[in-house]
Amino acid sequence: MLATETELAQPASVPDNASLSVRICRTWEELEEFRTQWNNLLKANPSSSIFQTPEWLAAWWQAFGRNRSLLCLLLADSHGATVGIAPLYADRTHFLGLPITRLRMVGAGSGDSDGLDFIVSPGYESRCVEAFIGWLAGQKDWHVCELETLPQTSLVAEYLLRRIQEVGWSIDSTLTPNFIVDLPATWPQYLSSLESSFRPLLTRYPKRLQSRFSVKFTRCEKVEDLKVQLPRLFDLHQMRWTGRGETGAFANNERRDFYHRMANAFLQRGWLEFWQLELNGETVGAQFCFRYNDTVSLLQEGFHPKYAEEKIGYAMKAYFLEEMIRTGVTRYDFLGGADPYKAKFGARRADYLNLFCAGPSKLGRLYLASQKQKRNAKAWLKSKLPAGPGGRGMP
Repeated sequence: MLATETELAQPASVPDNASLSVRICRTWEELEEFRTQWNNLLKANPSSSIFQTPEWLAAWWQAFGRNRSLLCLLLADSHGATVGIAPLYADRTHFLGLPITRLRMVGAGSGDSDGLDFIVSPGYESRCVEAFIGWLAGQKDWHVCELETLPQTSLVAEYLLRRIQEVGWSIDSTLTPNFIVDLPATWPQYLSSLESSFRPLLTRYPKRLQSRFSVKFTRCEKVEDLKVQLPRLFDLHQMRWTGRGETGAFANNERRDFYHRMANAFLQRGWLEFWQLELNGETVGAQFCFRYNDTVSLLQEGFHPKYAEEKIGYAMKAYFLEEMIRTGVTRYDFLGGADPYKAKFGARRADYLNLFCAGPSKLGRLYLASQKQKRNAKAWLKSKLPAGPGGRGMP
């Protein structure tokens, strides 16, 4: 079994590079006892993302944690201060008829999370990675470790890649594209940065919509409103994909449950940017975003297909972006996915790094190689086939 708790060797006199102690939390209730330390680490690191917050990860675990085993590492210095958190879980799959134990980050595996990473006090990145690799080397009941959507700017990712190579484990890495718009200080400045052929979608069509309908944009402000407004988002999103014979992002109850939990927590923290569009009193569009520091991220949206010719998706995006610029947002993050329409909004590409490694286990190395072959085959097929239903695309 994976160890419940292990102490890495610490010298009698504690120099600056003293080893860190590792404690394992196996239940979310136990981890919640460290929420204050967790939030302090996030506040100390300006590059932290909303996907590393206890609000996001707790909602994800409560919705998707069934049949998974929590293995959250708490890394502490010689004074007992928490300097790093590695929120992991273990699950089982099968390969060649044999069980495979995978270690993954909480938030990975459902397609909802981006920018996952260890939560580390600035300056402790290399020591936290050293402690993690040391702990992992001492465990027997694992075959592969899959660390997905690490920001490429992450020092933790840099040290992980280096240390895994140094210890001689099998390793594979891939990139997942995401697109970010750097927003200027004013709406006219933003519009002027766009291609002239695209600009009318954000100017002329919204005006035309105003001339044809009674248009109203509303922001979700109360927790009790989520019970009504989230199902509208689910329905609007599903309309698009079920009309094409696809299942859609909200076909499973786990994701709906996750959105309810996460939206509730975000609304209470003032992070939720959940907007709806009404035409003549009918809700025809919804955009589910959230704000963290100076960044707003688009997680999901849905629009009624009968209004497709009115370009309501672009009208809603224009209203939302103008409002975000007005309130001081400097980055609009489309999150994962290489949908071509994102570049038209002035987005630049920034990749996430996915690291996959296998330890001494021969079965783990074979599994890692087979997964690489599958990814390569899938990428080849994707390049030859029409694009499928993404979770975050424009209508």
